[in-house]
Amino acid sequence: MAILDKELQDKIDALSENAYEKFQNNEIKESFNLLEKAWLLYPEPRNQWNEAYNTAKYSFEDYMKIGDFTNANIWLDRMIDNNSNLHLSDFELEHNEAKYLFETGDYAKAFEKWKYVVKEAGLRYFEEEDSKYKNFYKNKGILK
Repeated sequence: MAILDKELQDKIDALSENAYEKFQNNEIKESFNLLEKAWLLYPEPRNQWNEAYNTAKYSFEDYMKIGDFTNANIWLDRMIDNNSNLHLSDFELEHNEAKYLFETGDYAKAFEKWKYVVKEAGLRYFEEEDSKYKNFYKNKGILK
């Protein structure tokens, strides 16, 4: 796996931290602009950088929080591209895909992905999430 030089990594980290603060202060547009700037700093091909996966994941999570599923899908695709290239944890990616599927109404596929994740990794990916995901899984894919 390639490693970014420290100066570039520091710039990306600063943008990501600033984006987090902006998001926390409800400066949503500014937050996403900073995350996009961080993303664009990764040298091509971006799918060779582990850190780029994390930038994509943070962006995906924030878009999911505000219910912007169109942009969440763009960042999910970036996560998938990085994961496919770097062979990172499939369980985290599958869990995030399931959340996206759930939120966009494809409950059957969401349940199947979560079934795979739980079989392989247990319930740990539900720990920091909205309880609706775990409740849906535990109720065998039935919304309550």
